[in-house]
Amino acid sequence: MFITVIALICLVAVIWVVWPLMVAKKDMSPDLQSVNSKLLETQIAELDADLEQGVIEQGQYDAARLDLQRTFLETATESDIQPSLHAKADPLLIGLIAIVLPVSAYLIYKEVGTDPASILYMTDQPAGGSQAGAPHGAEGNDISAMLVAVRKKAEDDSDDLESWAMLAQTLHIMKDMSGAEKAYLHLINKGVEDAEIYANYADVLASIEGGILVTSPAFNWVQKALEIEPNHQQALWIAGTAGYYSKDYVLAKEFWDRLLGLLDPGSDAYNVISQNLEQMAREASAE
Repeated sequence: MFITVIALICLVAVIWVVWPLMVAKKDMSPDLQSVNSKLLETQIAELDADLEQGVIEQGQYDAARLDLQRTFLETATESDIQPSLHAKADPLLIGLIAIVLPVSAYLIYKEVGTDPASILYMTDQPAGGSQAGAPHGAEGNDISAMLVAVRKKAEDDSDDLESWAMLAQTLHIMKDMSGAEKAYLHLINKGVEDAEIYANYADVLASIEGGILVTSPAFNWVQKALEIEPNHQQALWIAGTAGYYSKDYVLAKEFWDRLLGLLDPGSDAYNVISQNLEQMAREASAE
């Protein structure tokens, strides 16, 4: 009876996790967008206060403000702006979840048995404990298991570009910029010519270098992305940012104006870019 109940729970859990991956997600909740917008306003207001009080310098303010906006834009709706990463529903990912979750549950079940005392023992054990009978962390860490599987699948076949792309995106999402840089570079060295890959690679390089200028290697990859897809929104955002940091306001305006024309007027992303252009115009006139 107990194992039947566990099996049903696993089935429900798998459906709950896998179903959203199988259904294309068109946009994010308007409520979440509103929360993100308010959060951005609050954080920028705090930066303004720090600048006025002399806690930070103008250069630090500009860098922090752009970083906040970049994070915000990456969470905007897909119709507004292309995120630097957009995880696609991948059959490998779905299959890994469908397999790893039940298998992990079964391994834990075998480890602790069906004795209620064993279950109590496991839940009462202090975090980090290593008493005999406790489940090993690796068996219960589905995310790590999936990453290991994706990495192995990619490294086992250097020509499996789909797996390499998934590995690069996963590492990018997990903020492992060094690993993501190597995975994206592998794709590029294999002859992949894709605007999304180039833009993501530029984003990773900019993160590693702590910023981007028009003289940065990252800017070259943004240009390559725009050669393939002139309206690639993330590439336009990064290119405009490079122009802004380089004090080349004409170039920054060119890219951000193009981006603005692709966004829905009145959207949060549209407002952010509009505010950037207004601020940049004030800075240019002050010089």
